[in-house]
Amino acid sequence: MAIIVLLSVAVLLIGPATSIEMARPGIDKVAHFAAFGLVLWALGVLFRSSPRIVLAGVALAMGALSELLQAGVGRDADVWDFAADALGVIAALTIWSAWRRFRPRGKRGGESEGAQV
Repeated sequence: MAIIVLLSVAVLLIGPATSIEMARPGIDKVAHFAAFGLVLWALGVLFRSSPRIVLAGVALAMGALSELLQAGVGRDADVWDFAADALGVIAALTIWSAWRRFRPRGKRGGESEGAQV
């Protein structure tokens, strides 16, 4: 599923603009926000042992690269798209951090119910 998310985001960002993007100004910012939250999730699934902050940096680099590549396919690079990417990554990182903080200790990773932490 994580690979499908990454491939789908790549195709949508590098492909031609959709009619929805052109008909509803600003909707692309919402899409960038959600997409890059999902990118961070997908990277976290694929690279479980990597620190999330490192994966967040990778997701941000992917966002910057996608904006640069858009110029090559007839789309406009937009700093506000990148800002939405960054906010999506920050939101996902915040949600992940809160999830880790509030999960019961026995349910984290491979820890057993009686493990001392």
